[in-house]
Amino acid sequence: MNVRSYLGAIRALPESSGEAMTGGLPFIVLSPHPDDESLGMGGLIASATARGQHAEIVVLTDGAGSHPASRCFPHDRLVALRKAETERAAAELGLPAGRVTHLDLPDTQAPSAGPLFEQAVDRILQLADRAGAGHVFVTWERDPHCDHEAAAAMARALRRRRPGLRLWFYPIWGWHLDPEAPLAASPPRGYRIDISPWLSAKHAAIGAHRSQMTDLIDDDPGGFRFDERTLAPFLQPNEYYFEVPA
Repeated sequence: MNVRSYLGAIRALPESSGEAMTGGLPFIVLSPHPDDESLGMGGLIASATARGQHAEIVVLTDGAGSHPASRCFPHDRLVALRKAETERAAAELGLPAGRVTHLDLPDTQAPSAGPLFEQAVDRILQLADRAGAGHVFVTWERDPHCDHEAAAAMARALRRRRPGLRLWFYPIWGWHLDPEAPLAASPPRGYRIDISPWLSAKHAAIGAHRSQMTDLIDDDPGGFRFDERTLAPFLQPNEYYFEVPA
């Protein structure tokens, strides 16, 4: 199977609703960076909060790697900005205050093993247990970014400690893999969720991440910014979730 076929299988997943997929149980969203939660899961989060379903976001890294050479936004100021953007995005999705946790791991250096990895898993486990989570959502382990791979490893470690948790992937950078590249993976099993009623809330949440979506930070020529092509997969009326087998 190549990437084109696999992504096609994801897009062809059967349609469901967030409520049916989760059974209304509390869930935790693992976001490698401040903005992945809005891009990949904004619709599901908004639909859950509209029903009063408990949802929480755990942001793993501090986001400081997006504009490392900016003088106007040096490290600490950039971290503060990206945290504030995430809080605004969460509010756009209807999340009550206190439902976003920042682990502050270094951007582009999230651990996939070792003491810091175990500490992060312990903290996520505490949050999941406190929320009574039945589901954990995390970025796809095939996303071509080291922090996304680390996030998936943390989620797998979490599920090993709590085998009853259902674990789901949501793709971010996987949408932009080389379509002809080979991909050794079992066919995805999951759901396509129609988020049309909450699409405006998702767009507002994405827009809250101004440092990533606009030229707000314009003094770092190598800084990151979404463009029309990279943003396109996340502006559609469907989101896609595939389950990680136990």
